[in-house]
Amino acid sequence: MMSNLVHPEVHSTILPAKKLVVLLHGVGSNGHDLIKLVPYIQGGLPDCHFMAPHGVEPYDMAAHGRQWFSLQDRAPYVMKRLLESNVASVTAIIKQKQITLNLAGKDTIIIGFSQGAMMGVYLTLIQAEPFLCTVGFSGLLVAPSQCINTTTPICLVHGVLDTIVTVDAIDYAIQYLADHKVPYSAHKLEDLAHSIDHRGLEIAIDFIKNSRVNQ
Repeated sequence: MMSNLVHPEVHSTILPAKKLVVLLHGVGSNGHDLIKLVPYIQGGLPDCHFMAPHGVEPYDMAAHGRQWFSLQDRAPYVMKRLLESNVASVTAIIKQKQITLNLAGKDTIIIGFSQGAMMGVYLTLIQAEPFLCTVGFSGLLVAPSQCINTTTPICLVHGVLDTIVTVDAIDYAIQYLADHKVPYSAHKLEDLAHSIDHRGLEIAIDFIKNSRVNQ
């Protein structure tokens, strides 16, 4: 159940917050993992409120951790079905924080890692109220039945040495986004496995800043 979970947050250094950054963690982790990134990016995004929600389900392959959907069966159609079934719960978490901060979709930035990137990019593509921008680290694009939103720019970052989600996943994502005329940028980072490093964070900050300028 989600009702008793308190999601980690870091308030903007400039108040009131003008943007909301939602950090979506990888499978088996929790919001405390990605909220640790905030000190490394907050200096470039001082008017952003950061929230790192916990996955909407308990991790089903260990005693601890959270997940956005089960990965016990990784057949594409199964992942899509399970992801779709939890979209409403994730959307509700984001919407509630938007209401609290008096912000909207156009003021919201999604950053996801691994399974969090899968959820974040999927959410972006089905938004009726488009987000400002989305960053996906080391993720796999799960294509929705219908690509509703083609206006939110998406930045993809992937380590060439990734053995968990291999780097060819970014090529599939690029093809999908190009076919659907979704604005995107893609970055393959040498000497990086399934992780986020300082190069990726710098890419993300620059991408978010540029998206705000072009808003």
